[in-house]
Amino acid sequence: MNNFVEFWDSLGYNRFFLVLLVITFAGHAVYMIYKAVLLMVNRKQGVAAEGEGVSVIITCSNKAELLEKNLEAFLTQDYPLFEVIVVDECSEDDTQDLLSDLQQKYPHLKTSRIFPGTKFRCTKKIAINIGVLAAQYDILLFSEINCVPDSKQWIRCMQSYFEPNTAVVIGYSNYEAGNKGTGLPRYFRFLWFWKMLLLVRNGFYSVGNGYNMGYRKKYYLEKRGYTGNTQEYLGYDTEMVKVLSQKGKVKVVKDPESRVSIEEISPKIWENDFSYYYATRRRWPLPVRMRISLDFVVECVFYLLAFYFIFWSQLHKYVLIPLVLTFLIDFMVINLCLKHLGQKKLFITSLTVNTFGFIYRWYYSIYSIFTSRKWR
Repeated sequence: MNNFVEFWDSLGYNRFFLVLLVITFAGHAVYMIYKAVLLMVNRKQGVAAEGEGVSVIITCSNKAELLEKNLEAFLTQDYPLFEVIVVDECSEDDTQDLLSDLQQKYPHLKTSRIFPGTKFRCTKKIAINIGVLAAQYDILLFSEINCVPDSKQWIRCMQSYFEPNTAVVIGYSNYEAGNKGTGLPRYFRFLWFWKMLLLVRNGFYSVGNGYNMGYRKKYYLEKRGYTGNTQEYLGYDTEMVKVLSQKGKVKVVKDPESRVSIEEISPKIWENDFSYYYATRRRWPLPVRMRISLDFVVECVFYLLAFYFIFWSQLHKYVLIPLVLTFLIDFMVINLCLKHLGQKKLFITSLTVNTFGFIYRWYYSIYSIFTSRKWR
């Protein structure tokens, strides 16, 4: 006991840093396990009206090749009562000819068009509004033409979560595994979904997923959609989650049949993903931003203290233990969660991001400041 007291006294002001190191290590470890439990615990589906009609709405601009490749995956869903509405945003390629040909084969395909030469600065929200007004069913599902559902049961699974008091259902989407250079983009979209689920489960409704989500038409009309903010791309998905959460429940689902794969991938596309996320994040209410950033702050403090002890203290050998444990906990938890979602594990990427993650976050946070104009 005397030896410990002598040792403790010999630390001087470092004793306070050591206590803070232990607290931040324990806090980060507990929070990681808590997030994993939230993700992996299965919640019971509600009792939705079986066979309720569904309208799938897709907007696109100059994407004829992707329409030809991916649209049939939506048109051939195994569901008794649905329609697919494609709103063409000023395309000048073969989009209209392709849609006309597909309509001959699929009578439940509807189309609408915003003609080239429009004076609108941004047509995304206008196109969504056109699709909503054209829909004949109350349940609306949204995706993008660079995506395909992972299952022919996608509509059925998403619809099954729409109880009468459900306003929004958000599904999982990620880049298709196996392509070179998709490790970091796939990791990012996984973290995006994880944060979204965490926020919703804690009563914060500020994140959406335009690749895979749905809401009720009646609530959209009651809240008057994007009234007052149609000339801005930013928030076309997140705004609806925030606004429609006032009308009913918001659910985040992760069933295998509810997932969507993003097939088109390039450096520009996933950098846009990053910058869009951070540009949207700056609009979140302060309590939401604080909640989602808390673990990052705790983790940064832990690493700063750990490196301080390693380089400037006689405790460097002992500090390596919690440092290695933190890497292992993060590595194991993240890859277990990926496995739970049916995703290919990202061993190397998770190690890289755990090591240099703060650099990625700061870089894209600053990068989004200079690119945010494109979303307005």
